Amino acid sequence: MDRQDIQTRRAENQVWNGSGAYDTKPELLVFDGGGDADLYGNTVLGLAGRYYRFDLFRPLLNDFHRSVQEGLYTDVFFFVLENAVFRRGAQERPILPDLRAAYARTLLRDTPPAEGMTDGALRRAWAQQVLGQPCDKALIPVLADIAAPLKPTEAELIRRTEEILYTHFRRARRSATDRQWAAWVGRKRDASGGVRFVRPNGLRALSRNTSGGAGGLQKPTLLSFLQGRTPEPILRRYVEDCFGVSLLTPSQLADMERALCTGVHKNCRLHVTDGTPPQRPPSPEAAWDAEQFRRQREKNRAYYQSQLSQNRLTIARLTQKLHNTLLLKQEDDGGLCRAGALCPALAWRAAALGDQRVFTRRQPGDPGELTVDILLDGSASQNQQQEKLAAQAYIIVESLTRCHIPVRVTAFCSVSGCTVLRILRDYDHPEQNDRVMDYVSAGWNRDGLALRAMGRLMRQTAGEKRLLLVLSDASPNDDQRIPGGLGGHAYTGKRGVDDTAAEAAALRLHGVTPVCLFSGSDREAPDARRIYGAAMERLPSVGWLADTVTRLIQGQIRKG
Repeated sequence: MDRQDIQTRRAENQVWNGSGAYDTKPELLVFDGGGDADLYGNTVLGLAGRYYRFDLFRPLLNDFHRSVQEGLYTDVFFFVLENAVFRRGAQERPILPDLRAAYARTLLRDTPPAEGMTDGALRRAWAQQVLGQPCDKALIPVLADIAAPLKPTEAELIRRTEEILYTHFRRARRSATDRQWAAWVGRKRDASGGVRFVRPNGLRALSRNTSGGAGGLQKPTLLSFLQGRTPEPILRRYVEDCFGVSLLTPSQLADMERALCTGVHKNCRLHVTDGTPPQRPPSPEAAWDAEQFRRQREKNRAYYQSQLSQNRLTIARLTQKLHNTLLLKQEDDGGLCRAGALCPALAWRAAALGDQRVFTRRQPGDPGELTVDILLDGSASQNQQQEKLAAQAYIIVESLTRCHIPVRVTAFCSVSGCTVLRILRDYDHPEQNDRVMDYVSAGWNRDGLALRAMGRLMRQTAGEKRLLLVLSDASPNDDQRIPGGLGGHAYTGKRGVDDTAAEAAALRLHGVTPVCLFSGSDREAPDARRIYGAAMERLPSVGWLADTVTRLIQGQIRKG
């Protein structure tokens, strides 16, 4: 278990300690600027879950999600919620004032000085008030309204937030239509100023630090606030600017979407790319995201280099184990396969017995008909382990390459209803192995459509044994809703899992074996088993990667 896993579990325990609902998975977690679980923030979330129905706040937060002032508005809501929770919780837990003061000191340390009615200035002013220090006089009325007593109801918290935003920040009150639309969207908010909210089971926005500090506010872009509503020409350009130009011609793409974007995936879009950037400057909306992707790729490579000795040892172990498997297979079947050089003495078996293994291998250890595809969950739910996933994928790819096993690596995510498949490394292109380190996570994840698209791509290969390794937390979650009924249905929870399980079953019927290298927690494990059945393996630490992958490859190579 690496540091990120440890901190995530610690944060979950802190939320459970506050809520007392140990059978309910926390929707939000709070980490400080250094990536450690924040005790006070997670305790507040836990107590909020105990005192209030958090789902009643989602329409308001959805509405914030559409605004360029999303961070500031969410700041105000968080402080209003914190005030209400603190007033009630301090009576039960005398330690809360000390935890609150410690949190304020951390917030003051991690938030750079700012002026005016901005999110950074508000965070600093709130922290200074908690610590009894002088703060910006212009923000004192705002803090007074935040700290005023209120009735302990969800409606009062929402009303107080909207009144503060209307009075002090000139934000218009929401109309009934706006409130109804936001409720239909059903999106969960995952980031707030001064803290980094993380929902391990769903969407997490790209880490965007507008202030330059470790604990800064995440800046919303198309990737977060235009989900499901972006006009197609704008969406297509945005996706190309962020992920690369399409590998398909317009007619090929139209044929693919007509064949795949049906049923629960009606109204969705597809984009298949190898990451080649367009021959034009990126649009202003995409420029920031493209820069963050570039920085993440640098982090991936630095992370791999920081553990270079262990990674090289794992590659050597995995390569040797795979070589041994291939040699054993050659001994078991006498070196015969369904492709290669025809063995005249056995040619009669094809017609008389229907045995197609009448060819000899071209070289010792040739894996014959096996091809391996690696599908990486590239959604924002993987934000906290991008470097680890990139390193593990690279180790697998490098080992398969040394064993002459064809391998392709594809990352997927969904942006505004468009599922992006980015081919990082294609078959028969070992020179592309380093591109696996270009893996980044962003947006949503429509797992069922991604598996359906991968099935189409894999059926175009010549291999008779096709293995699909899916590195994922098995938590489908997309903002493009399933058609049907008033406003449709959210593509998440049971509906998302059932659809993904159906697509995994369809792959098996077409001769593709999908296996999940599971990166989630124990609470997501039942969903992973529902989707992949027994073909699920825990995503191990690097030290155990060789044994796990070898076991999966052995199962495929030894199939008759």
